[in-house]
Amino acid sequence: MFQALTSLSDHDIELVIAAVTEWCSQHHCDIESSRGQLALTTAIDALQSSPGRDALLHHLSEKLDKQS
Repeated sequence: MFQALTSLSDHDIELVIAAVTEWCSQHHCDIESSRGQLALTTAIDALQSSPGRDALLHHLSEKLDKQS
């Protein structure tokens, strides 16, 4: 998973980590858990269509809350 992060700019990495950390906090899970890793993967995939942290966090909630 961390290989995917290395292809991102520092700013994009910060956006992804901030959004995933917030999402994990809201959903009471650890970023290293399977749900946290899924959130990380989803955030990286969504980054191209979600330019900001708030949009990215919203996208995570839309995608992942349906799976819970």
